Order: sequence, then structure tokens, then C-alpha cells
Amino acid sequence: MRALLWVVALAACHASTPASPPANDFGFYLLAMTWMPNLCCTQACARVDAALTLHGLWPNYTDEQSRGRPRAWPQYCGAYAHCEKAEDASCAPPAPVPPDLAPLAPAYVSGTLATHEWSKHGSCTSLAAGDYFAAELAAIRMIPHRDALTAGRDMPRSELAHAFGIPAEAVVLGCDDHCRLTQVGFCMAKDAHDRPTGPRACSDNVTTSDYDNGCVTRHCDRVAIQAPASCDR
Repeated sequence: MRALLWVVALAACHASTPASPPANDFGFYLLAMTWMPNLCCTQACARVDAALTLHGLWPNYTDEQSRGRPRAWPQYCGAYAHCEKAEDASCAPPAPVPPDLAPLAPAYVSGTLATHEWSKHGSCTSLAAGDYFAAELAAIRMIPHRDALTAGRDMPRSELAHAFGIPAEAVVLGCDDHCRLTQVGFCMAKDAHDRPTGPRACSDNVTTSDYDNGCVTRHCDRVAIQAPASCDR
């Protein structure tokens, strides 16, 4: 009888305990935007514009948070863990890409990038899919001069880092082996509800990354901003 009473009490306790929120112990976001002319030199593109388009809004650990972890960012969290091995229909975001975001994220609409970004990165925030897309759009709008790049121009890396109207410490520049721009990243602070709040200095684990900050790690003093259909240069 005593054992039965203990089970009943335990069940009542569990019934009154609220569900735990999703893990969101990351420190900031990296807003990654792709320079389309470079991307389209390595993969087929229906249309090649001289523009930065959304790659993703990625949760990132601070340097302190990343110590002892296998990587500097969380990925494929909660119910989306299986998507790391193979993305299927269950990995798709349960909300459509909002119309205002679509022009800034063409691969979200024409391909499977929305599924990949939601399952790998968005799942590691406390945001619902629709709110995550809204956060991506809000983060892009926090970059005053995101259209500052001039296609076909070769410019000093330090000048490029200052071209977007935010502190250069919040900007990382991706380059290929030929010092051609591949991607621009913007480090973003977040509030307690995982909404981006504005630029912040990038952590060392971002600034030392060959992928995120390859223009620096490859010692590119000058960066080539490719024009569309200039893949042979």
C-alpha cells in the first residue's frame, strides 16, 4: 500500500510540473550571408545576382561556453537530432517562409535550405519556426549597409570590414583560396527570448574559423568581390 501511495504522489507531482523549455544556452548569433556570384561558380543557380543572400542565423557559443564541447555551436537539437544523418519531411519547418524574407533568402524558397537551416540551427533556439524566420529577417534589417558591396571590385580587407555600418568587430569575412569573397558574417547579441538585438563583437571561436573568417585566416590583405559570371577570375 505504501508503494502504491508513493507512485500516486509521484504522478501528481509530475502532472503539476511544467515542461522544460528547449535548451537555448548559446551566447549569440552569427548571421551568415552568402555572396551569390561566388556561390554560383561552384553550383548551379537559376539566377545570379550581385547580392548577399541569407545563408542562416546560427546560434553560437561564447568562447567560455564552448570549452569542453565538441564544437562552438549547438546543432540538430531535440526532436530534430535524426536530421543530422538524413533530412526527410519531418525535418521541414512547421511554418512557411514569410513573404518579406523570401527575396533575401531565395534558396529557402527554391531549394531545401529552409529545412536544413531550421533543423540544424533553428531547432537549437527557443523560437517557433515562424518566429525564427522573423528573427532572421529582423537581424538582416539591423545591418544598415548590407547592400554596400560593389561587384567586380577588389578592396582592402580592413575597408571591407567597415563597409556595413556596424563595428568591424562584429563582422567576419569568408574567402576562398584565391581571396575571393564567399560570405559575410555578422555577430548578433540576443535577448532572453532568443531574439537578435543588434551587432556585438565576435568571439575568438568565430574570428579564428577558416570558414567564417577565411579572409583573415588566409591572410588576404585584399578581397576580390566577384561579379556575376566571372568565375574564371
